[in-house]
Amino acid sequence: MPLFKKPLKLLPVNFAELIQIIKGLFTTPGKTWVFIAGRNYPWRDVLIYFTIPLFFLSSYAGIFNVSPELDHFNLPPNWMFLVIFIGSVLAIFLSAYMIAAMTPRFKGEKSFDKTFSLISFSYTPVFFASLISSLHSVLQFMNFVGLVYMIFLLWRGTGLVLGVPPHKQTGFSLISLLILFASRVVISAFLASIALLLTGNAEDILNQY
Repeated sequence: MPLFKKPLKLLPVNFAELIQIIKGLFTTPGKTWVFIAGRNYPWRDVLIYFTIPLFFLSSYAGIFNVSPELDHFNLPPNWMFLVIFIGSVLAIFLSAYMIAAMTPRFKGEKSFDKTFSLISFSYTPVFFASLISSLHSVLQFMNFVGLVYMIFLLWRGTGLVLGVPPHKQTGFSLISLLILFASRVVISAFLASIALLLTGNAEDILNQY
């Protein structure tokens, strides 16, 4: 039975298709990546209808599960939300640009749209893991589970979405992950520093050292 039974429409007017994609990434990731590659969604559609809404929710949950690189900044909750949300979205853009630029070196297709979709949809398990882990401290392990599955999805998608040959997928995926996580850490730390200056908490942080 085919995964997507309804006629294909543009993402902005077919949220049912988006729900099917999210479900498919957990049940049949291979077929779902092939479908995403064939649809070749414009990055603006993915940003508006998927990346921003899910990062908005996960960033709100992130207030209760602050990442280690931001923990020592001790920002107010509203500022912490902005740092996590804006930093995450900007990291997607920067990493997608850098990864798309290096894809031809690994014999894959250079496409910012497909790379943006690959990274954004790969984050799906992390989104849900952050929401679940925010419910109770005993569920913190879900963040690790979500991260592991995200890595698997990214690795699986590099070949099916970007056309990276099987023997180059592992190396390409490792470099992509380094770019992705480094971009997020650097951008989030930079935004947190600006937030500290705007909130007047920078001197308190410096006094701790």
